[in-house]
Amino acid sequence: MHPRKTASVLPEPTEAEIQHEAYLLWIEEGRPEGRDQCHWFAARELLRHRHGRAVRPRRRAAPSR
Repeated sequence: MHPRKTASVLPEPTEAEIQHEAYLLWIEEGRPEGRDQCHWFAARELLRHRHGRAVRPRRRAAPSR
C-alpha cells in the first residue's frame, strides 16, 4: 500500500498583509479616489502569487449542444 499524498495547504495572505499591499498600490497609483476595492483584490492576488499560490483559472463554460 502506498502512502497517501496530501496536498500541502498554503496559507492565505492575512487581512493585514492585504491591507498594507493595497495601501502601497494606492500610493503607487497616485492616491486615486474610488479604487479601494480594485486595490484590495489586486493586492490579494499579488500576495497569493508571492505565497506560492497560483491564481485560480476561470473555468470555461461547457459548449452548448
